[in-house]
Amino acid sequence: MDEAMRNKQLVRESIERVWGQQRPDELEREVERFLAPSFVDHGALPGTAPGPAGFADGVRRLLAAFPDAHNEIHDIVAEGDRVVVRWTMTGTHTGGGLGIPATGRAVRITGITMSRVVGGRIAEHWIYRDDIAMLRQLGLMPSPGATAG
Repeated sequence: MDEAMRNKQLVRESIERVWGQQRPDELEREVERFLAPSFVDHGALPGTAPGPAGFADGVRRLLAAFPDAHNEIHDIVAEGDRVVVRWTMTGTHTGGGLGIPATGRAVRITGITMSRVVGGRIAEHWIYRDDIAMLRQLGLMPSPGATAG
């Protein structure tokens, strides 16, 4: 198996194992398994600590906000040490993990993540997700053309 294929497999497994984690006590171990100790998250949520521990905390916060979160990978491509994933996350906002009171609304968020893999671990990643669509679906931001109440 060549480097690009190994890196695709690593990133796919990391998404499935970390974001599909239903046992909070296992989350830290899974994150440490896939992320380099010097991991840099270029798309971290505000207030997130650096490194794998900060990433694990961000995952915990998102899963607390959307306990039924489900991630679907649509495309995954790799070249050398870079892996790009186009994905969709669906879930229901029933928790306050993001500091926003639960709305009970369902969301569908799309995004693209690019990861750089070094030595069999993810060293850094960049994430572009449609946060504006999420805020609109949660009723926290008006849609274009909507009239103010």
